[in-house]
Amino acid sequence: MIASPVRLVREGLAASLHGRNGVLVVGAVSLDAQGIARIVAVEPDVVLVDVGQSDAVATARRLRSASPQTKLVAFALDEIDTDVFACAAAGFSSYIPRESSAEELLRALADAMDGRMQCAPHIAAAMFRRLADLLRDNSPRAAMPSLTFRESEILALAEEGRSNKEIARDLAISCATVKNHMHNILQKMQVRRRGQAVARLRTRRDT
Repeated sequence: MIASPVRLVREGLAASLHGRNGVLVVGAVSLDAQGIARIVAVEPDVVLVDVGQSDAVATARRLRSASPQTKLVAFALDEIDTDVFACAAAGFSSYIPRESSAEELLRALADAMDGRMQCAPHIAAAMFRRLADLLRDNSPRAAMPSLTFRESEILALAEEGRSNKEIARDLAISCATVKNHMHNILQKMQVRRRGQAVARLRTRRDT
């Protein structure tokens, strides 16, 4: 299933994949309520999601809730490590960079079905750095600092994979306020990234 808010994009992708060996396009839908209902009704193996025109995290959350067994593949993604990690945290199984060819798209879909993913060397290196950071954060030597009630709220929402904009909306505060609180959280925890702060929160909960 192909999901994009832009009709020309989804119809173009459908035409590109039509007749390709091993791929059956069962539909091309928008990302509105009607499109998500169609995905639920069809239960496709994979949904190719156009994240170039939508909020990847919010879209993944809706699709995962509606059809948890379906694998999500992000299409038209800027190959920046933070964007790739955000998609992974949101529930995407794989991604396809914005400049990919039709053959690369086909290979990525096949890999997603088989539980594999190809990525650029700089993304793989960033993954190893992130893994190293998370493993260091699991060290019992680092004590959990005291956070304010608001900081704890924001960190809990960050653990759910929500963006600063979504956190601001949920808590009825400005995006700038969320950024300031997140900056304070990172300083208190002596980490550089929110993923590290979330990892420490989970470690404290599990111990």
